[in-house]
Amino acid sequence: MRLNCIVKALYFLLLAVSIYGNAAVPLMTQSLPVYSEDQGVRDSIIKIYTSFNQYDHQNPWSNVGPRQKYGSGAIIQLPDSDQRVVLTNSHVVSAHTYIEGRKNGQTDRYKLRPLWVSHELDLALLVPFHDHENALFFSGTTPIPLGKLPPLQTDLMLLGYPIGGDTISATKGVLSRLEYQPYSNSGFSFLAGQIDAASNPGNSGGPAVVNGEIIGVLMQGYSPFEASNIAHIVPVNIIRHFLQDIADGHYSGIPSLGIETEELENGFFKTVYGVKENKGVLVRHVIPGSAADGVLQPDDVILELDGYAVGHDKTIVFRGSERVSMDYVVHSRQVGEELGVRVIRDKQVLDLTVTLSQPVNNDLLLGFDGQSAPSYFIYQGLVFTKVTRELLMGAGHDLISYAGLTPVLLNNFRFANEDEVVVILKVLPHEANRGYHNIFLRKVDSVGSEKVRNLRQLVNLIESTEEDFLELNTGYRGLEKIVLNTHLADIVNGEVMWLNGIQHDRSKNFRTKSAVLQVVIPAKVRKS
Repeated sequence: MRLNCIVKALYFLLLAVSIYGNAAVPLMTQSLPVYSEDQGVRDSIIKIYTSFNQYDHQNPWSNVGPRQKYGSGAIIQLPDSDQRVVLTNSHVVSAHTYIEGRKNGQTDRYKLRPLWVSHELDLALLVPFHDHENALFFSGTTPIPLGKLPPLQTDLMLLGYPIGGDTISATKGVLSRLEYQPYSNSGFSFLAGQIDAASNPGNSGGPAVVNGEIIGVLMQGYSPFEASNIAHIVPVNIIRHFLQDIADGHYSGIPSLGIETEELENGFFKTVYGVKENKGVLVRHVIPGSAADGVLQPDDVILELDGYAVGHDKTIVFRGSERVSMDYVVHSRQVGEELGVRVIRDKQVLDLTVTLSQPVNNDLLLGFDGQSAPSYFIYQGLVFTKVTRELLMGAGHDLISYAGLTPVLLNNFRFANEDEVVVILKVLPHEANRGYHNIFLRKVDSVGSEKVRNLRQLVNLIESTEEDFLELNTGYRGLEKIVLNTHLADIVNGEVMWLNGIQHDRSKNFRTKSAVLQVVIPAKVRKS
Protein backbone atom coordinates (compact mmCIF):
# COMPACT_ATOMS: atom_id res chain seq x y z
CA MET A 1 0.00 0.00 0.00
CA ARG A 2 2.79 2.35 0.94
CA LEU A 3 4.66 1.48 -2.29
CA ASN A 4 1.60 2.32 -4.42
CA CYS A 5 1.30 5.74 -2.77
CA ILE A 6 4.94 6.52 -3.52
CA VAL A 7 4.54 5.52 -7.17
CA LYS A 8 1.40 7.68 -7.57
CA ALA A 9 3.13 10.66 -5.94
CA LEU A 10 6.08 10.40 -8.35
CA TYR A 11 3.71 10.15 -11.31
CA PHE A 12 1.82 13.35 -10.45
CA LEU A 13 5.08 15.17 -9.72
CA LEU A 14 6.48 14.31 -13.15
CA LEU A 15 3.18 15.26 -14.81
CA ALA A 16 3.22 18.68 -13.11
CA VAL A 17 6.81 19.33 -14.17
CA SER A 18 5.93 18.36 -17.73
CA ILE A 19 2.89 20.66 -17.88
CA TYR A 20 4.36 23.71 -16.18
CA GLY A 21 7.80 23.28 -17.68
CA ASN A 22 6.36 23.54 -21.19
CA ALA A 23 3.77 26.19 -20.46
CA ALA A 24 6.16 29.06 -21.14
CA VAL A 25 7.18 27.74 -24.62
CA PRO A 26 4.55 26.17 -26.88
CA LEU A 27 5.61 22.82 -28.30
CA MET A 28 5.47 23.98 -31.95
CA THR A 29 7.87 26.86 -31.29
CA GLN A 30 10.55 24.79 -29.55
CA SER A 31 13.72 24.11 -31.54
CA LEU A 32 16.98 22.29 -31.12
CA PRO A 33 20.07 24.39 -30.44
CA VAL A 34 21.82 25.58 -33.59
CA TYR A 35 25.51 26.32 -33.77
CA SER A 36 25.68 29.13 -36.32
CA GLU A 37 29.29 28.52 -37.44
CA ASP A 38 28.62 24.84 -38.13
CA GLN A 39 25.18 25.48 -39.65
CA GLY A 40 26.62 27.70 -42.40
CA VAL A 41 28.80 24.84 -43.60
CA ARG A 42 26.02 22.27 -43.40
CA ASP A 43 23.65 24.38 -45.46
CA SER A 44 26.14 24.24 -48.31
CA ILE A 45 26.23 20.43 -48.44
CA ILE A 46 24.21 18.99 -51.33
CA LYS A 47 22.68 15.55 -51.74
CA ILE A 48 23.16 14.36 -55.32
CA TYR A 49 20.78 11.97 -57.09
CA THR A 50 22.15 10.43 -60.30
CA SER A 51 20.37 8.26 -62.85
CA PHE A 52 22.97 6.55 -65.02
CA ASN A 53 23.40 3.96 -67.75
CA GLN A 54 27.03 2.97 -68.12
CA TYR A 55 28.64 1.21 -71.06
CA ASP A 56 28.94 -2.56 -70.86
CA HIS A 57 32.62 -3.18 -71.57
CA GLN A 58 32.06 -6.93 -71.68
CA ASN A 59 29.42 -6.41 -74.40
CA PRO A 60 30.70 -3.16 -75.93
CA TRP A 61 27.77 -2.70 -78.34
CA SER A 62 25.33 -2.16 -75.47
CA ASN A 63 24.74 -0.50 -72.11
CA VAL A 64 24.22 -2.13 -68.73
CA GLY A 65 20.79 -0.55 -68.20
CA PRO A 66 19.32 2.36 -66.20
CA ARG A 67 20.22 2.52 -62.52
CA GLN A 68 20.43 5.07 -59.69
CA LYS A 69 23.17 6.16 -57.31
CA TYR A 70 23.55 8.81 -54.66
CA GLY A 71 26.38 11.01 -53.47
CA SER A 72 27.27 14.25 -51.76
CA GLY A 73 28.75 17.58 -52.76
CA ALA A 74 29.74 20.97 -51.38
CA ILE A 75 29.10 24.46 -52.69
CA ILE A 76 32.33 26.36 -53.38
CA GLN A 77 33.24 29.50 -55.30
CA LEU A 78 35.67 29.34 -58.21
CA PRO A 79 38.93 31.26 -57.64
CA ASP A 80 38.98 34.83 -58.98
CA SER A 81 35.31 34.52 -59.89
CA ASP A 82 31.89 34.99 -58.36
CA GLN A 83 30.62 31.74 -59.89
CA ARG A 84 29.38 29.13 -57.44
CA VAL A 85 29.53 25.41 -58.20
CA VAL A 86 28.97 22.08 -56.48
CA LEU A 87 32.22 20.18 -55.89
CA THR A 88 31.87 16.39 -55.90
CA ASN A 89 33.44 13.17 -57.24
CA SER A 90 33.35 12.32 -60.93
CA HIS A 91 32.24 8.78 -60.10
CA VAL A 92 29.13 10.20 -58.42
CA VAL A 93 27.92 11.53 -61.79
CA SER A 94 29.73 9.26 -64.29
CA ALA A 95 27.61 7.79 -67.11
CA HIS A 96 24.77 10.05 -66.01
CA THR A 97 21.51 10.40 -67.86
CA TYR A 98 19.95 12.73 -65.28
CA ILE A 99 21.27 14.53 -62.16
CA GLU A 100 19.42 16.27 -59.36
CA GLY A 101 20.61 18.07 -56.24
CA ARG A 102 18.89 18.87 -52.96
CA LYS A 103 20.05 21.37 -50.38
CA ASN A 104 20.30 20.52 -46.69
CA GLY A 105 16.99 20.88 -44.92
CA GLN A 106 15.07 21.53 -48.15
CA THR A 107 12.52 19.45 -50.05
CA ASP A 108 12.92 20.75 -53.60
CA ARG A 109 15.33 19.13 -56.02
CA TYR A 110 17.08 20.97 -58.85
CA LYS A 111 18.28 19.50 -62.13
CA LEU A 112 22.09 19.73 -62.37
CA ARG A 113 24.69 19.25 -65.09
CA PRO A 114 28.48 18.75 -65.07
CA LEU A 115 30.48 21.88 -65.82
CA TRP A 116 33.94 20.29 -65.57
CA VAL A 117 34.99 16.69 -64.93
CA SER A 118 38.35 15.05 -64.22
CA HIS A 119 38.01 11.27 -64.24
CA GLU A 120 41.69 10.84 -63.39
CA LEU A 121 41.37 12.91 -60.20
CA ASP A 122 37.79 11.77 -59.49
CA LEU A 123 36.56 15.36 -59.30
CA ALA A 124 33.60 17.14 -60.87
CA LEU A 125 31.94 20.55 -60.72
CA LEU A 126 28.16 20.80 -61.12
CA VAL A 127 25.85 23.74 -61.82
CA PRO A 128 22.07 24.05 -62.26
CA PHE A 129 20.94 22.75 -65.64
CA HIS A 130 18.59 25.68 -66.14
CA ASP A 131 20.24 29.10 -65.92
CA HIS A 132 17.12 30.70 -64.49
CA GLU A 133 17.34 28.38 -61.44
CA ASN A 134 20.92 29.36 -60.64
CA ALA A 135 20.09 32.16 -58.17
CA LEU A 136 17.35 30.12 -56.47
CA PHE A 137 19.53 27.03 -56.08
CA PHE A 138 22.41 28.88 -54.44
CA SER A 139 20.23 31.18 -52.33
CA GLY A 140 20.60 30.76 -48.59
CA THR A 141 24.00 29.10 -48.95
CA THR A 142 27.53 30.29 -48.31
CA PRO A 143 30.42 28.89 -50.40
CA ILE A 144 32.76 26.82 -48.25
CA PRO A 145 36.33 28.12 -48.67
CA LEU A 146 39.21 25.83 -49.54
CA GLY A 147 41.72 25.53 -46.72
CA LYS A 148 45.26 24.22 -46.45
CA LEU A 149 46.35 20.64 -45.88
CA PRO A 150 46.69 20.42 -42.08
CA PRO A 151 49.24 18.44 -40.07
CA LEU A 152 48.62 14.78 -39.37
CA GLN A 153 46.29 13.97 -36.45
CA THR A 154 44.27 17.14 -37.08
CA ASP A 155 40.59 16.71 -36.14
CA LEU A 156 38.16 16.99 -39.05
CA MET A 157 34.46 16.69 -39.80
CA LEU A 158 33.20 14.51 -42.67
CA LEU A 159 29.89 15.75 -44.08
CA GLY A 160 27.53 14.06 -46.52
CA TYR A 161 24.51 11.88 -47.09
CA PRO A 162 25.50 8.22 -46.54
CA ILE A 163 23.14 5.27 -46.53
CA GLY A 164 21.13 4.73 -43.39
CA GLY A 165 19.05 7.89 -43.65
CA ASP A 166 18.04 10.81 -45.83
CA THR A 167 19.29 13.80 -43.82
CA ILE A 168 22.81 15.14 -43.55
CA SER A 169 25.38 13.14 -41.60
CA ALA A 170 28.40 14.53 -39.74
CA THR A 171 31.13 12.25 -38.43
CA LYS A 172 34.36 13.18 -36.68
CA GLY A 173 37.78 11.82 -37.49
CA VAL A 174 41.43 12.74 -38.01
CA LEU A 175 43.82 13.11 -40.92
CA SER A 176 46.03 10.10 -40.28
CA ARG A 177 48.27 9.71 -43.34
CA LEU A 178 49.41 11.39 -46.57
CA GLU A 179 50.87 9.30 -49.37
CA TYR A 180 50.40 8.25 -52.97
CA GLN A 181 47.48 5.87 -53.45
CA PRO A 182 45.70 4.48 -56.53
CA TYR A 183 42.48 6.40 -57.11
CA SER A 184 39.88 3.65 -57.47
CA ASN A 185 37.93 5.54 -60.14
CA SER A 186 40.80 5.73 -62.63
CA GLY A 187 43.52 3.47 -61.26
CA PHE A 188 46.08 6.30 -61.44
CA SER A 189 48.15 7.06 -58.34
CA PHE A 190 48.10 10.56 -56.91
CA LEU A 191 48.51 12.16 -53.50
CA ALA A 192 45.72 11.04 -51.16
CA GLY A 193 44.83 11.75 -47.57
CA GLN A 194 43.86 8.89 -45.30
CA ILE A 195 41.25 9.75 -42.70
CA ASP A 196 40.03 7.75 -39.72
CA ALA A 197 36.33 8.57 -39.84
CA ALA A 198 33.17 6.58 -40.40
CA SER A 199 32.15 6.71 -44.08
CA ASN A 200 29.65 4.76 -46.14
CA PRO A 201 28.23 4.68 -49.67
CA GLY A 202 26.61 8.05 -50.29
CA ASN A 203 29.41 9.94 -48.52
CA SER A 204 31.37 10.08 -51.79
CA GLY A 205 31.93 13.67 -52.88
CA GLY A 206 31.28 15.03 -49.41
CA PRO A 207 33.89 17.39 -47.94
CA ALA A 208 36.29 16.84 -45.07
CA VAL A 209 36.17 20.13 -43.15
CA VAL A 210 38.60 21.70 -40.66
CA ASN A 211 37.67 25.03 -39.02
CA GLY A 212 34.96 25.63 -41.61
CA GLU A 213 37.30 25.05 -44.59
CA ILE A 214 37.51 22.15 -47.04
CA ILE A 215 40.73 20.16 -46.78
CA GLY A 216 39.61 17.33 -49.06
CA VAL A 217 36.77 15.44 -50.72
CA LEU A 218 35.95 11.85 -49.81
CA MET A 219 36.52 9.51 -52.76
CA GLN A 220 36.93 5.92 -51.55
CA GLY A 221 36.86 3.70 -48.52
CA TYR A 222 37.44 0.12 -47.44
CA SER A 223 34.84 -2.56 -46.80
CA PRO A 224 34.30 -3.49 -43.12
CA PHE A 225 35.98 -6.81 -43.86
CA GLU A 226 39.22 -5.08 -44.90
CA ALA A 227 39.57 -2.17 -42.47
CA SER A 228 37.52 -0.20 -39.99
CA ASN A 229 36.83 3.54 -40.35
CA ILE A 230 39.52 4.10 -42.97
CA ALA A 231 38.85 6.17 -46.09
CA HIS A 232 40.74 8.36 -48.54
CA ILE A 233 40.14 11.95 -49.58
CA VAL A 234 41.25 13.89 -52.63
CA PRO A 235 43.38 16.45 -50.77
CA VAL A 236 42.89 20.17 -51.21
CA ASN A 237 46.23 20.45 -53.09
CA ILE A 238 44.79 18.28 -55.88
CA ILE A 239 41.50 20.19 -55.85
CA ARG A 240 43.35 23.50 -56.29
CA HIS A 241 45.36 22.04 -59.16
CA PHE A 242 42.12 21.03 -60.89
CA LEU A 243 40.60 24.48 -60.43
CA GLN A 244 43.76 26.18 -61.74
CA ASP A 245 43.76 23.86 -64.75
CA ILE A 246 40.24 24.79 -65.87
CA ALA A 247 40.70 28.53 -65.24
CA ASP A 248 41.64 29.05 -68.90
CA GLY A 249 38.47 27.33 -70.10
CA HIS A 250 40.23 24.09 -71.04
CA TYR A 251 40.96 20.92 -69.06
CA SER A 252 44.47 19.62 -69.81
CA GLY A 253 44.89 17.00 -67.10
CA ILE A 254 47.82 15.99 -64.91
CA PRO A 255 51.24 16.18 -66.60
CA SER A 256 53.53 13.20 -67.00
CA LEU A 257 57.31 13.08 -67.27
CA GLY A 258 57.01 9.98 -69.44
CA ILE A 259 59.63 7.68 -67.95
CA GLU A 260 59.88 4.34 -66.20
CA THR A 261 62.34 4.32 -63.28
CA GLU A 262 64.06 1.84 -60.99
CA GLU A 263 65.15 2.24 -57.36
CA LEU A 264 68.86 2.74 -56.84
CA GLU A 265 69.59 1.41 -53.36
CA ASN A 266 72.42 -1.07 -53.86
CA GLY A 267 75.85 0.47 -53.26
CA PHE A 268 77.56 -1.40 -56.09
CA PHE A 269 74.76 -0.36 -58.42
CA LYS A 270 75.41 3.28 -57.52
CA THR A 271 79.14 2.90 -58.13
CA VAL A 272 78.54 1.63 -61.65
CA TYR A 273 76.52 4.76 -62.49
CA GLY A 274 78.79 7.20 -60.67
CA VAL A 275 76.37 8.02 -57.85
CA LYS A 276 78.22 9.17 -54.73
CA GLU A 277 75.27 10.29 -52.61
CA ASN A 278 72.45 8.31 -51.03
CA LYS A 279 69.89 9.44 -53.58
CA GLY A 280 68.84 9.05 -57.19
CA VAL A 281 66.72 6.73 -59.34
CA LEU A 282 67.63 5.05 -62.60
CA VAL A 283 65.75 5.78 -65.85
CA ARG A 284 64.86 2.44 -67.44
CA HIS A 285 62.55 3.48 -70.27
CA VAL A 286 61.61 6.75 -71.97
CA ILE A 287 58.13 6.63 -73.50
CA PRO A 288 58.16 7.58 -77.21
CA GLY A 289 56.53 10.95 -77.76
CA SER A 290 56.49 11.78 -74.07
CA ALA A 291 57.72 14.98 -72.43
CA ALA A 292 61.07 13.36 -71.60
CA ASP A 293 61.58 11.92 -75.08
CA GLY A 294 64.71 13.55 -76.55
CA VAL A 295 65.77 15.01 -73.20
CA LEU A 296 66.25 12.08 -70.85
CA GLN A 297 67.85 8.78 -71.80
CA PRO A 298 67.83 5.24 -70.45
CA ASP A 299 70.54 4.80 -67.78
CA ASP A 300 70.29 8.45 -66.71
CA VAL A 301 70.22 8.77 -62.92
CA ILE A 302 67.76 11.42 -61.72
CA LEU A 303 69.15 13.25 -58.68
CA GLU A 304 66.73 16.18 -58.38
CA LEU A 305 63.41 17.42 -59.75
CA ASP A 306 63.06 21.20 -59.56
CA GLY A 307 65.54 21.25 -56.69
CA TYR A 308 63.85 18.45 -54.71
CA ALA A 309 66.37 15.70 -53.93
CA VAL A 310 65.05 12.34 -55.13
CA GLY A 311 65.65 9.46 -52.72
CA HIS A 312 66.74 6.05 -53.95
CA ASP A 313 63.21 4.84 -53.09
CA LYS A 314 61.61 7.29 -55.58
CA THR A 315 60.42 9.74 -52.91
CA ILE A 316 60.97 13.40 -52.06
CA VAL A 317 60.53 15.36 -48.82
CA PHE A 318 56.95 16.66 -48.71
CA ARG A 319 57.01 18.55 -45.42
CA GLY A 320 59.02 17.96 -42.28
CA SER A 321 59.73 14.26 -41.99
CA GLU A 322 56.93 13.28 -44.42
CA ARG A 323 57.95 11.82 -47.77
CA VAL A 324 55.80 11.23 -50.86
CA SER A 325 56.38 9.92 -54.38
CA MET A 326 58.72 11.92 -56.62
CA ASP A 327 55.77 12.10 -59.04
CA TYR A 328 54.26 14.77 -56.79
CA VAL A 329 56.79 17.32 -58.12
CA VAL A 330 55.60 16.58 -61.67
CA HIS A 331 51.91 16.34 -60.80
CA SER A 332 52.03 19.70 -59.00
CA ARG A 333 52.80 21.42 -62.31
CA GLN A 334 50.36 22.19 -65.10
CA VAL A 335 50.60 20.72 -68.59
CA GLY A 336 52.88 22.99 -70.65
CA GLU A 337 55.07 24.14 -67.74
CA GLU A 338 58.79 23.44 -67.51
CA LEU A 339 60.50 21.15 -65.02
CA GLY A 340 64.16 21.27 -64.03
CA VAL A 341 65.86 17.85 -63.87
CA ARG A 342 69.37 17.17 -62.55
CA VAL A 343 70.82 13.88 -63.76
CA ILE A 344 74.02 11.89 -63.89
CA ARG A 345 74.81 10.72 -67.43
CA ASP A 346 78.02 8.85 -68.16
CA LYS A 347 79.10 9.80 -64.60
CA GLN A 348 78.72 13.51 -65.39
CA VAL A 349 76.16 15.80 -63.69
CA LEU A 350 73.84 17.58 -66.11
CA ASP A 351 71.06 20.12 -65.53
CA LEU A 352 68.25 19.65 -68.04
CA THR A 353 64.84 21.19 -68.67
CA VAL A 354 61.76 19.18 -69.63
CA THR A 355 58.59 20.81 -70.97
CA LEU A 356 55.68 18.86 -69.53
CA SER A 357 53.78 18.66 -72.79
CA GLN A 358 51.79 15.47 -72.25
CA PRO A 359 49.11 14.49 -69.71
CA VAL A 360 49.50 11.19 -67.89
CA ASN A 361 46.79 9.51 -69.98
CA ASN A 362 48.79 9.95 -73.21
CA ASP A 363 51.81 8.01 -71.99
CA LEU A 364 50.02 4.82 -71.04
CA LEU A 365 48.87 1.77 -72.94
CA LEU A 366 45.87 1.57 -70.62
CA GLY A 367 44.59 5.07 -70.16
CA PHE A 368 41.29 5.99 -68.56
CA ASP A 369 38.58 7.81 -70.44
CA GLY A 370 35.58 7.45 -68.17
CA GLN A 371 32.98 8.66 -70.67
CA SER A 372 33.59 7.47 -74.25
CA ALA A 373 31.90 4.37 -75.62
CA PRO A 374 34.22 1.35 -75.87
CA SER A 375 35.72 0.67 -79.29
CA TYR A 376 34.99 -2.72 -80.87
CA PHE A 377 34.93 -4.62 -84.17
CA ILE A 378 33.10 -7.90 -84.87
CA TYR A 379 34.36 -10.20 -87.61
CA GLN A 380 32.86 -13.66 -88.12
CA GLY A 381 31.83 -13.77 -84.46
CA LEU A 382 35.20 -12.69 -83.07
CA VAL A 383 34.76 -9.54 -80.96
CA PHE A 384 37.89 -7.39 -81.07
CA THR A 385 38.47 -4.51 -78.66
CA LYS A 386 41.31 -2.60 -77.07
CA VAL A 387 42.25 -3.18 -73.46
CA THR A 388 41.24 -0.33 -71.17
CA ARG A 389 41.23 0.09 -67.41
CA GLU A 390 37.44 0.00 -67.47
CA LEU A 391 37.52 -3.38 -69.24
CA LEU A 392 39.98 -4.88 -66.78
CA MET A 393 38.13 -3.47 -63.77
CA GLY A 394 35.09 -5.46 -64.87
CA ALA A 395 37.08 -8.60 -65.66
CA GLY A 396 38.61 -9.14 -62.20
CA HIS A 397 42.08 -10.28 -61.13
CA ASP A 398 41.61 -13.98 -61.92
CA LEU A 399 40.56 -13.37 -65.51
CA ILE A 400 43.32 -10.80 -66.01
CA SER A 401 45.87 -13.38 -64.89
CA TYR A 402 44.24 -16.08 -67.02
CA ALA A 403 44.40 -13.84 -70.06
CA GLY A 404 48.08 -13.12 -69.46
CA LEU A 405 47.49 -9.37 -69.16
CA THR A 406 49.10 -8.92 -65.74
CA PRO A 407 52.41 -7.76 -67.32
CA VAL A 408 50.47 -5.06 -69.18
CA LEU A 409 49.17 -3.71 -65.88
CA LEU A 410 52.59 -3.87 -64.23
CA ASN A 411 54.37 -2.22 -67.18
CA ASN A 412 51.69 0.12 -68.42
CA PHE A 413 53.82 2.19 -70.81
CA ARG A 414 53.60 2.80 -74.54
CA PHE A 415 56.36 1.51 -76.77
CA ALA A 416 57.35 2.58 -80.26
CA ASN A 417 55.66 -0.40 -81.95
CA GLU A 418 52.45 -0.54 -79.89
CA ASP A 419 49.86 2.14 -79.15
CA GLU A 420 47.12 -0.13 -77.81
CA VAL A 421 46.72 -3.69 -76.59
CA VAL A 422 44.21 -5.37 -78.91
CA VAL A 423 42.40 -8.51 -77.75
CA ILE A 424 39.69 -10.91 -78.81
CA LEU A 425 37.21 -10.09 -76.08
CA LYS A 426 35.01 -13.11 -76.74
CA VAL A 427 33.66 -15.24 -79.56
CA LEU A 428 29.99 -15.27 -80.54
CA PRO A 429 29.59 -18.94 -81.55
CA HIS A 430 28.96 -19.91 -85.18
CA GLU A 431 29.92 -23.00 -87.12
CA ALA A 432 32.45 -20.90 -89.06
CA ASN A 433 34.40 -20.16 -85.85
CA ARG A 434 34.08 -23.64 -84.33
CA GLY A 435 37.06 -24.48 -82.13
CA TYR A 436 37.45 -20.88 -80.97
CA HIS A 437 34.29 -20.56 -78.85
CA ASN A 438 36.11 -20.53 -75.50
CA ILE A 439 38.48 -17.69 -76.37
CA PHE A 440 38.33 -14.81 -73.89
CA LEU A 441 40.62 -11.77 -73.59
CA ARG A 442 43.26 -13.19 -75.93
CA LYS A 443 45.80 -10.67 -77.16
CA VAL A 444 46.24 -10.39 -80.93
CA ASP A 445 49.90 -10.08 -81.83
CA SER A 446 49.62 -9.95 -85.61
CA VAL A 447 47.37 -10.31 -88.64
CA GLY A 448 49.34 -12.52 -90.97
CA SER A 449 52.87 -11.13 -90.77
CA GLU A 450 51.76 -7.60 -89.81
CA LYS A 451 52.19 -6.71 -86.13
CA VAL A 452 49.08 -5.15 -84.58
CA ARG A 453 49.71 -1.65 -83.20
CA ASN A 454 46.15 -0.62 -82.43
CA LEU A 455 42.53 -1.56 -83.06
CA ARG A 456 42.00 0.75 -86.04
CA GLN A 457 44.97 -0.78 -87.81
CA LEU A 458 43.61 -4.29 -87.11
CA VAL A 459 40.28 -3.32 -88.71
CA ASN A 460 42.11 -2.04 -91.79
CA LEU A 461 44.28 -5.15 -92.03
CA ILE A 462 41.32 -7.51 -91.83
CA GLU A 463 39.15 -5.61 -94.31
CA SER A 464 41.95 -5.11 -96.84
CA THR A 465 43.10 -8.74 -96.98
CA GLU A 466 42.80 -10.40 -100.38
CA GLU A 467 43.81 -13.86 -99.20
CA ASP A 468 41.41 -16.81 -99.07
CA PHE A 469 42.13 -17.31 -95.40
CA LEU A 470 42.72 -14.80 -92.62
CA GLU A 471 45.40 -15.75 -90.09
CA LEU A 472 45.47 -14.19 -86.61
CA ASN A 473 48.42 -14.87 -84.33
CA THR A 474 47.89 -14.69 -80.55
CA GLY A 475 51.20 -16.00 -79.23
CA TYR A 476 49.39 -18.25 -76.74
CA ARG A 477 50.49 -21.85 -76.46
CA GLY A 478 47.71 -24.24 -77.41
CA LEU A 479 45.99 -21.67 -79.63
CA GLU A 480 48.67 -19.58 -81.28
CA LYS A 481 46.89 -19.20 -84.61
CA ILE A 482 43.29 -18.58 -85.65
CA VAL A 483 42.24 -19.16 -89.27
CA LEU A 484 39.01 -17.91 -90.86
CA ASN A 485 37.64 -18.24 -94.41
CA THR A 486 37.39 -14.73 -95.84
CA HIS A 487 34.86 -15.77 -98.51
CA LEU A 488 32.29 -16.50 -95.77
CA ALA A 489 32.70 -13.13 -94.07
CA ASP A 490 29.55 -11.39 -95.30
CA ILE A 491 27.25 -14.36 -94.66
CA VAL A 492 28.73 -15.21 -91.23
CA ASN A 493 28.79 -11.57 -90.11
CA GLY A 494 25.12 -11.12 -90.99
CA GLU A 495 24.02 -14.30 -89.21
CA VAL A 496 26.06 -13.60 -86.07
CA MET A 497 24.79 -10.05 -85.83
CA TRP A 498 21.14 -11.00 -86.27
CA LEU A 499 21.22 -14.00 -83.92
CA ASN A 500 22.79 -11.91 -81.15
CA GLY A 501 20.63 -8.83 -81.67
CA ILE A 502 23.59 -6.58 -82.48
CA GLN A 503 22.86 -3.59 -84.68
CA HIS A 504 26.40 -2.58 -85.72
CA ASP A 505 29.47 -4.69 -86.39
CA ARG A 506 31.74 -1.90 -85.14
CA SER A 507 31.77 1.04 -82.78
CA LYS A 508 30.78 4.47 -84.06
CA ASN A 509 34.38 5.71 -84.33
CA PHE A 510 35.08 3.05 -87.00
CA ARG A 511 31.95 3.54 -89.08
CA THR A 512 32.09 5.03 -92.57
CA LYS A 513 29.54 4.98 -95.36
CA SER A 514 31.46 2.22 -97.11
CA ALA A 515 31.90 0.20 -93.93
CA VAL A 516 28.31 0.06 -92.63
CA LEU A 517 27.16 -3.54 -92.45
CA GLN A 518 23.57 -4.04 -93.60
CA VAL A 519 22.21 -6.72 -91.31
CA VAL A 520 19.91 -8.90 -93.39
CA ILE A 521 17.92 -11.71 -91.80
CA PRO A 522 19.34 -14.94 -93.27
CA ALA A 523 16.80 -17.06 -95.15
CA LYS A 524 17.34 -20.07 -92.89
CA VAL A 525 16.43 -18.16 -89.75
CA ARG A 526 13.77 -15.85 -91.21
CA LYS A 527 10.34 -16.37 -89.70
CA SER A 528 7.68 -17.70 -92.05
